Amino acid sequence: SSGINAEYGGPLTKEQVTQWKERGYVVVPGLLEQALVDSCTEIMLDTFKDSACKDFGSDGKCEFPTCSELDDVTVHENLIDAVSQLLGTPDLLLTQSDGWCKAGHLDFGAQQNNDQRFHMDYGNNTFLHPMPWYKPENVAAIVYLADTEMTGGGTAVCYREGEDDELYKPPYINMPGNGGHWEFYNDRTHAEKYFEEKHPDVAQFRKKIYDRQVIPVYKPGDVLLYRYDIWHRGTPVNVGHKRSVINIAWKKRDSFWHLTWNPAWSKWNYYGKVENVLIRLSPKQRALLGVPKPGHEYWNEDSIKWFGARYPGIDLGPYLQALK
Repeated sequence: SSGINAEYGGPLTKEQVTQWKERGYVVVPGLLEQALVDSCTEIMLDTFKDSACKDFGSDGKCEFPTCSELDDVTVHENLIDAVSQLLGTPDLLLTQSDGWCKAGHLDFGAQQNNDQRFHMDYGNNTFLHPMPWYKPENVAAIVYLADTEMTGGGTAVCYREGEDDELYKPPYINMPGNGGHWEFYNDRTHAEKYFEEKHPDVAQFRKKIYDRQVIPVYKPGDVLLYRYDIWHRGTPVNVGHKRSVINIAWKKRDSFWHLTWNPAWSKWNYYGKVENVLIRLSPKQRALLGVPKPGHEYWNEDSIKWFGARYPGIDLGPYLQALK
């Protein structure tokens, strides 16, 4: 852990934690080393040099585990510590990690993510409604590998303004694909036209969300930490430019109703590459992937020995020491 603000239990300042807890988002620079940001930017530009992603995600190309430096961002201990600060627990599981590249273009079709409608992310990450505001169970992040002053495409947010905010009164169903609004449109213009024609009251509500829109300027290495119950949307990338990011999400370990977006982390085992990633991780990083921490009841002399047999060269020390 970097201990940038060790007196506050992690890399985030008290002000940053408070902004996330009250307003629903915070943009944090300096969590990742510049060299790591640079090498991930190169990987992304190389991976998508001949193409860009048509919608969210990389179609598996940059999903964790990539066995590249992108993985070092996903399991970065500064990010783990920051999320632990926000959720008030060290017991976390990774639920998403995908690097992708959005290109500037002029297609504003109904399902395009070019100029998105305002939405919340909980809708396709769980079958449930979010818990009350002060009991968050997830943190989502967008790690920027671009300067949006140049590329455009910065994520827009509509922050929460206090406990009486009309835009944040549950249930959160005033968006396409939720609460019976089954005519789904990703594109802003199509989505808002649907509500104006079919549900004018919802259209009025949503107009207030757009009126409060903020689009921060993101620099390479900046991390937008946000929540599954904050209004946000993707904005157009400038034509002729590409904007790379890594989307990552975590949940409290026991919140089994929040589902994992990626295929299982272990799906690409058997070839040694993923195993080598696991071998070099710390116990704290492995725990994100479902490997119990040292001291957990899963571990005894036999289970530790068998773990070592499966992963030759892995450091069993922390697991053995916790038995004592």
